[in-house]
Amino acid sequence: MMLLSQAVGRPVVSSSDAAQVGTVAGLVLAPEEALITAVRLDGAKDGGDVVAWTDVHAVGPDAVVIGAASAARFASTDSSDSQDLLGKRLLTELGDAAGTLTDVAFDPESGRIDALHTSRGDRIPGHHLLGVGSYAVVVRV
Repeated sequence: MMLLSQAVGRPVVSSSDAAQVGTVAGLVLAPEEALITAVRLDGAKDGGDVVAWTDVHAVGPDAVVIGAASAARFASTDSSDSQDLLGKRLLTELGDAAGTLTDVAFDPESGRIDALHTSRGDRIPGHHLLGVGSYAVVVRV
């Protein structure tokens, strides 16, 4: 397993020419499937700042490798504040506060979300993730 906090800031490089495309800024999640759908980039060139998870070849200890620089073809439409997961408020499906999100544990090969780490020391299973919005992350208890 890997933690989102470990991935943030890691270089994203193209396997076709070893050029750095940007650095990992965050992840885009599909809550209903508890999967990563994309990687958000900082410092991306050519206007694209989102790489689909299907274009990620490997997540290693030193870099994230994508197929080609052109894989960063999507431009983020949400503000970066709404996409930042770490530090975001956690709410239960009943609207009760569950602390803040301190980390996300995920499988670097499949992109499956294993657990959400909270400021209260809890580890919420990834399949309990219900939604990610600009205000909060919603989980099933």
